[in-house]
Amino acid sequence: MTTPDLGNPSTYLTGFSYEAIAELRKNGPVAWIPEPESPNFAGGPGFWYLMGHADVTGAGRRPEIFSSEEGGTWVRDVTPQELLIQRQAMLNIDPPMHSTMRKIINKAFTPRVVKGMADSISKHADALVASLGDGGDIDWVEKVSAEMPLLVLADILGVPSQERHLLYDWTNRMVGFDDPEAVDRRSYASAFLELFAYARRMTEAKRATPTDDVWSMVVNAEVDGQYLNDDQLDRFFQLLVIAGNETTRNMLNGAIVLLTENPEQLQLLRDDPALMPQAIEEILRMFPPIMQLRRTCVQNTEVSGQSIKAGDKVVLSYCAANRDPAVFPDPDKFDITRTDNPHVSFGFGTHFCLGSGVARLEGRTLLAKLLERFGKIEVTGEPVLLRSNFVNGITELPVRLAG
Repeated sequence: MTTPDLGNPSTYLTGFSYEAIAELRKNGPVAWIPEPESPNFAGGPGFWYLMGHADVTGAGRRPEIFSSEEGGTWVRDVTPQELLIQRQAMLNIDPPMHSTMRKIINKAFTPRVVKGMADSISKHADALVASLGDGGDIDWVEKVSAEMPLLVLADILGVPSQERHLLYDWTNRMVGFDDPEAVDRRSYASAFLELFAYARRMTEAKRATPTDDVWSMVVNAEVDGQYLNDDQLDRFFQLLVIAGNETTRNMLNGAIVLLTENPEQLQLLRDDPALMPQAIEEILRMFPPIMQLRRTCVQNTEVSGQSIKAGDKVVLSYCAANRDPAVFPDPDKFDITRTDNPHVSFGFGTHFCLGSGVARLEGRTLLAKLLERFGKIEVTGEPVLLRSNFVNGITELPVRLAG
């Protein structure tokens, strides 16, 4: 078989190819993937691609061997200067510094705190559903999936509600770095400058007058007796904006695609709303918002019998792990009654997503209210996908709502 070009962002313009991965998996759970140069991709040295659930989670839980810091977490290689900048963010550092920074934010997303957000999330969902009126033809991304996480994220960060769409704009421009149709290079670079300038104004305000939001807690926290420096805070703000926006948005996109592609499952959910928590987990398994993340091997090791050398690039495929037939019976079937569902869509180990509880609560709340309000929800055209080998992104999605 021809090895799929899994490093090239253009490969994903037609969606993640589960069929190609199933073929690749027949030769074992670890494969070597070349990165040839193409007109829209600079290429790279190639990487080891981990597809098995046990291998993906095992590597992710061993940062001392598979480092996020050594080469960053983007699949493509970056310049040394870019890597230094990336290492200011939690996503691209290893313990012990990662553990220290995580302690700062942990208490903002405890189960008790998330439970306390239920009323405000419910009110935002009510307002969003009401804004849709009697429905009709809409762009689901613009009107629903982008709007809900922005409303919640503004509350969490203490951003004025009327400024929430700044977060959306910056996120799109930063995440879309591989998609020339979505963002040009100048716009990509300026998004960082604009977001960081905004973060520093927020930091100054929250230190002068602390409030009860997450950003106030972060900027007034001390690490080893000192505040986080400006560069660290810039990257902290960037991480919270992207994680709280992009991932939840694409979880909601995946929800509507999967439910309309599987009308019997949609009807089952309408008939039994108590299945909503299981439905959210199955949506996350079948449509992970993040497709894969890169690690760099820092000492010679072995994964499923395959030798991997220090310095080799390793990519952990969340999509492939979520369809591992050794863990998930009938893995390609969308089944909202599935109970044993250890998907990896929110990560694992030291990099488990802190905001996973909030995202789940948003998804359960909004989908329940939409199904209650609209008797008919259907996708009416092909989604426009983001050119990315990182985010499982949909940028436009035509949907029809009717009572």
